[in-house]
Amino acid sequence: MIKALLGTAAAVGLVFFTLGSGPAYGEVLTSGAIPPSLTINGFTAINSYFVNQQRRDGGKGGPQPHIGVDASNLFFTIMGASASGLEYQYRITFETIPGSGSTIDQNFIQLKGNMGTFQFGNLDGCEDTQVFDASKIIGGTGGFDGGYNNVYNMSAGIVRGNDNIGDTGKATKVVYYTPELMGFQFGITYTPNTAHKGDEKLDTPMNYTNRFPGNRGIYDYKGLQPFDLRSVALGATYKAEKGKWSMTLSGVGITAKSYLSQPYLVIGNQVSSGRVALQNTKAYQLGFIVGYGDFRFGAGYLDNGNSRLPKQNLSFGSSASSVVNLGSMYTGNAGYGCNVGAGYTMGAYQFGVSYQRTNRNTGNALKAHSDFYSATVDVTPLQGLKVYTEVDYIRSRSNDDAVNREAQFIAASSTKARTAIKNNAGALLIVGTKVSF
Repeated sequence: MIKALLGTAAAVGLVFFTLGSGPAYGEVLTSGAIPPSLTINGFTAINSYFVNQQRRDGGKGGPQPHIGVDASNLFFTIMGASASGLEYQYRITFETIPGSGSTIDQNFIQLKGNMGTFQFGNLDGCEDTQVFDASKIIGGTGGFDGGYNNVYNMSAGIVRGNDNIGDTGKATKVVYYTPELMGFQFGITYTPNTAHKGDEKLDTPMNYTNRFPGNRGIYDYKGLQPFDLRSVALGATYKAEKGKWSMTLSGVGITAKSYLSQPYLVIGNQVSSGRVALQNTKAYQLGFIVGYGDFRFGAGYLDNGNSRLPKQNLSFGSSASSVVNLGSMYTGNAGYGCNVGAGYTMGAYQFGVSYQRTNRNTGNALKAHSDFYSATVDVTPLQGLKVYTEVDYIRSRSNDDAVNREAQFIAASSTKARTAIKNNAGALLIVGTKVSF
């Protein structure tokens, strides 16, 4: 009930926000108001990968480089302001990666005034925007949160990247950020359904083909993924500067009701279809960055608890002939990880190093873990042009139970070309360029 009331509270807050920050009657006709205008900007990044790894399954091996357009967006922003200072904005983001199948990545409205910032629509929540750790220091493609998954065969059951299980991605939501006061800023995100985007109907939990966010390394296969209802994320940051010193502290937490919806479910000995409740999402992430002059140091920690794990032995699939048995997965956890990094800026050059460790109990006290080392050099020779080099070394280890489970995921999903990997290690060289305007 408390979580359901958050939606109403957001609407009430918007009313007070408008009354306190918005224009008086007829103000839009007075001098000082800024009429809405369109701004277009964007970026594209093209990368070349060279990889040498122990497991070359799925064609990920050999001397030939891999070249990819890994990130490319166009932002169309319409913005105006009242004479009293209320800013209103509409933004749409076109994801311009060839063959991505996703044309519009974000679509939201923003109202910003002296009572804070409200956002409504499809965009990232505070569980993404209010995290400051080593991922904000490393350059290149992003190191442990970058593009390595395009070329490296990650071991089965590994939690990868730098997002909590339960991250809402670009699902439809309401976001509110307080004004910054004495260095502190707080955020709250309410997402009714993490499986919902755009004008999808209320019955989207029965849509088995969506790729839902917040499942990387747990249920990483299209159509075989859990989702959350009534997701609430809270974020907080503290920023301070004194002389050459600067500091940013951050923390976010997510809580939600978690479910899995499939045409064929086996819970214990009971066969059914529809929706089954999982262990609820309860996850958090902490981080900090300290700077002195041109130097920066940062670290972070995330803990997924038991988010989205089954409550008991569970099997599911699209039919009786295509079933994944999760086995002892319910006795494990959803993984945790930590990261550290350092950076130095010298004119047009930016240097960075980082390390991330992730651990997970995949069930029956069996472990899956990864170590990720990165070093980057970014050069900005011209305004809007960046050239970078990234070197990564990745080592991932898993167990037979996790490999067998992932093999079932692969067989039951449309990703037939993948292979379940137990142990792997490899080095990557990434050379890329980014143009932004």
